[in-house]
Amino acid sequence: MIKLYLFLTDIFVPIFFGSIHSFFNSEEKIFDEHFYLFLLYSISLVLISLVNNYYKNYFSINFSEKIKISFITSFFAIFFQLVAYLFYSSPLDYSIVLLWVIIPIIILLLRYLIKISNKNINNTMIYIIGSFYTFNDHEIRMLSNKGFVIYFYDSFDSFEEKSKKNQENINKLYVINYNKRDLIAFNNDKNYLFKENYFYLNEFMEKYLRKIFINIDNPVVDLKTYSRFDFVIKKILDYLSVIVFIPILIISCIFVFVIKIKNNIKDSLFYKQKRYGFNKKIFNVYKIRTMYANSDVKGNTSKNDSRIYPFALTIRKLRIDELPQIINILFGDMHLVGPRAEWVKLSDEYNININNYNYRHIVRPGITGWAQVIYPYGVDENDSRQKLMYDLYYIKNWSLWLEIEICIKTFMVILDKKGF
Repeated sequence: MIKLYLFLTDIFVPIFFGSIHSFFNSEEKIFDEHFYLFLLYSISLVLISLVNNYYKNYFSINFSEKIKISFITSFFAIFFQLVAYLFYSSPLDYSIVLLWVIIPIIILLLRYLIKISNKNINNTMIYIIGSFYTFNDHEIRMLSNKGFVIYFYDSFDSFEEKSKKNQENINKLYVINYNKRDLIAFNNDKNYLFKENYFYLNEFMEKYLRKIFINIDNPVVDLKTYSRFDFVIKKILDYLSVIVFIPILIISCIFVFVIKIKNNIKDSLFYKQKRYGFNKKIFNVYKIRTMYANSDVKGNTSKNDSRIYPFALTIRKLRIDELPQIINILFGDMHLVGPRAEWVKLSDEYNININNYNYRHIVRPGITGWAQVIYPYGVDENDSRQKLMYDLYYIKNWSLWLEIEICIKTFMVILDKKGF
């Protein structure tokens, strides 16, 4: 049924918009041509999706992969339609080009609505065997929101005893939640550890929670920095963001400056703090000051923090105070997207207590990042450990599609006003 929904979405969305465009065209001949050319768009989407098996398990894959699929299918569908326009010498106006941009976005949105209206699309059971790692509420909620049903077993014996009645492996995943030393004892007599649906803890976390598990027994491997082409793509996104946000920054600064004068607040407009950047190079990060002077001596901000100006709560929730960091982008200290630039004082503490913490410095930090949009606001060392796992995932699995996903999720976080 779900595949049918996807199929019908790909068929009818281009035809619907093509019909609207044709309806407002007074010439009957052009009406026919436009209708059939948008029908070609629909057929192309479906055929490309079928050939590449995009309809299979669509709702269980990551959002960045869905963006990639949408781009690939739309690119070829538009290409075939463009060839047809040239072949038939049909007029190609701006409204048609605009529809080529709108249609993939509408399809993505409709697929999202299909997913949330069919909460049991996934309905896969996850059996977590062992108690080496304690899954937190955030991780359990993430899996539940994706339609997974989770069961926990303290040991293999407990799992085997309680799962005897149902040995079928369809729609089931098994997670081996043991450390490496304890697993050695099981490898000889637990042959099913190597079956297709069994995952070791680090494999499961990377694939389904999109984070890299870290501890003393699990050194980080396969991390890579951006290739030259990747770096160029990131710089293009950086400079585009600067162009977009400079007007907003100017307006925001004027607003804050006026409000501070009215409230007789004589603190500086901007705030700067020493942060670690690429290869632990120290730089000054810039923000709009939203807290009273000398507030940083008390460490991280907390909810309902009395150090924040009363009028600045909305500014922080909308992340407007972060906008001056586009200056850091221009200086080459930061990207738009990357691990959070951590305060030198806190970073030195975390480096002592958190394994592999220094790996987050092999790339430039970002104004927004994977950890920042996935994990709640961090207030202690445990939160920093969790955020590191997400940062390492971003570094290891960087792609343009993940970059776009983070930008979209950042926009959603801002709309939801989750900052403080």
